[in-house]
Amino acid sequence: MKALLPILKNAFLISLIIIGSFSPLMAQDQTIKILTYNIYHGEDPFTPGKTNLDSIAILLNELDPDIIALQEVDSMTVRSANLYGRKVNLVDELAKKTGMDGYFAKAMDYSEGGYGEGLLVKKAEYFIHQNLPIPAGGEPRAAAWTSLKIGEKNIWIGGTHLCHQFQENRIAQVQEILGFAESKSNPIIWMGDLNFTPQDNEYQLIKANWKDAAKIAKDESSTYQSATDEGRIDYVWFSKNHFELIGYQVIHVPYSDHFPVLVELKLITP
Repeated sequence: MKALLPILKNAFLISLIIIGSFSPLMAQDQTIKILTYNIYHGEDPFTPGKTNLDSIAILLNELDPDIIALQEVDSMTVRSANLYGRKVNLVDELAKKTGMDGYFAKAMDYSEGGYGEGLLVKKAEYFIHQNLPIPAGGEPRAAAWTSLKIGEKNIWIGGTHLCHQFQENRIAQVQEILGFAESKSNPIIWMGDLNFTPQDNEYQLIKANWKDAAKIAKDESSTYQSATDEGRIDYVWFSKNHFELIGYQVIHVPYSDHFPVLVELKLITP
């Protein structure tokens, strides 16, 4: 949610990283548990200078999701060195602590390192880094995507953090993400800190072929809370004809100014 230094626009870029061969994620029950979490660059937002990575790792291990989308992630920054005594790639550290495969999608250069999105996946094979448009200027933004198998079905899952500064950017970024997602015939899940509420115009761009997990669960409680503001700005969206919602929960823990959102979906097979 917070601002960093203004950065010039990046050219749009999609890059591909292949980790290994495909393998079924949860072939038995056709369900997947996913979590989105803005981790505030690994620092306790209410106690400046206090680290929170160990607490987050314990929480992630307890919740045991199959895939995690992380926002506000530092990689090898001076800021991380000031917190942890050395420059740290937060995704790599959380991957080690959870036993998951990690992927960092840098959105921008920051503090002698990088800042952007992360994915943690139990069985990762295939990642894509998608840069997002910033027509109004401001901070560069990115999305991270992975392709997995549930049983015999390939699915796509993405995580992102949309612009906090300009609505024009958020609208363009939603359109870019939907353009990528709707170019696939596969089941799709995308999620993250989107920096808009259900009352905003950006939300209305997301058509009825996508389902908002919170709305389906009838739980639209706040996912972001600071001393002066709160609201529901963290989401999990899924292609409506491909999944059934099994569970939705906002986890109220004090490790960030955002709460993690945990969702369980069941793949609908013909």
